[in-house]
Amino acid sequence: MFAQENMLALLHTFEVAALHLSFTRAAHTLNLTQGAVSQRIRHLETLLGFRLFIRMTRKLQLTDEGARLLSVLSLSLKRINDEIEDIRVQGLRGTLSVGLPPTFAFLWLVPRLAEFRARWPGLNVNFRVRAGLVDFNLERVDAAIYYSNLRYPDLYCERLADEALVPVCSPALNAKIQANTNWLADIPFLHASESVDSQDLFSEWREWCQATHRPLPVEENFMGFNNCQMAIEAAVGGCGIAMGRERLIKKYVAAGELVMPFGQAIPAGRGYDLIMPRENLNRPGIVAFSQWVKGILEEG
Repeated sequence: MFAQENMLALLHTFEVAALHLSFTRAAHTLNLTQGAVSQRIRHLETLLGFRLFIRMTRKLQLTDEGARLLSVLSLSLKRINDEIEDIRVQGLRGTLSVGLPPTFAFLWLVPRLAEFRARWPGLNVNFRVRAGLVDFNLERVDAAIYYSNLRYPDLYCERLADEALVPVCSPALNAKIQANTNWLADIPFLHASESVDSQDLFSEWREWCQATHRPLPVEENFMGFNNCQMAIEAAVGGCGIAMGRERLIKKYVAAGELVMPFGQAIPAGRGYDLIMPRENLNRPGIVAFSQWVKGILEEG
């Protein structure tokens, strides 16, 4: 938009001044004089055609326009700096910000992070754990993994692994189910809505019942969680029968802490998707991380 060669420097000066809300502290950070910072800001305001700061006696305050510019500027400058760092050192230095669904992060990635760190010791990773969607325009996230069945037309989206649903419970509870035909009256169903886009507490149990033709009263006697790990731990503790996502319950089944009382798994219709702005796709740091995650998921 602007032809001035120093526009990037002016915007960086604005960012530092806006974060400090002080030309004096910004000057110290930038190794400039206070007068030079003030001059740069006035020049930038002239070029933009609107004021960025309200100058009060002893402090600065951002105008609405200044606050709006700052909200996107910090992210943009970070991406520029990260890209330059990637080019300079083949992308295996600097900082990568990754959004992750909570239970997938805890059960799959955290136990393996030492391996990732050993392979790429110069790449810092800032993990942001959340079940909801990331707004890449507003949040400092370079890539994210979602558990979803959606497609994002404005973003790059790659299915890393599909998921399946299967009921699980503790071995002791399973023994009661197998020995008592009237078990439905006493044993709760455990529901988890983590990362399910509709946030419908009962959706996964309903899907399983419909696919297996088992009309279980899953909405009459239940406990609900918005975190899968809580539902899994409740099942391990004998609180009820949980609808498990196979990849998340794998280690519990292998350890004998959970069993599958009905033995029927169905496709979840959802999976783990790698999602990011298309311009990030070939960044070496993201390529390294995504290939590592794919390797983990291919282990089973």
